Amino acid sequence: MTRDDVLKTVRDILNENFGVPPEKVTAEASFRGTFGLDSLDIVDLVYFLQKAFDFEADLDEYRDLHTVDKLAGFVLAKKGGDATA
Repeated sequence: MTRDDVLKTVRDILNENFGVPPEKVTAEASFRGTFGLDSLDIVDLVYFLQKAFDFEADLDEYRDLHTVDKLAGFVLAKKGGDATA
């Protein structure tokens, strides 16, 4: 799994479940600021991510993952993928 694979999946999740246009999903985009997600949306996003990538993590582990790039690195670390690709 590469960073691009993760970004594509995150882009798809945000588009299908939260109506975020795919072109807005960039590495620097933030979930609250750029996409306007509230705390309940974030909980839903965590659910969709864990389901899509087949891993579990405590909500606290997501606390500092404010951007798509940070989230991608986190997912890659959980899945043992290439965080630099």
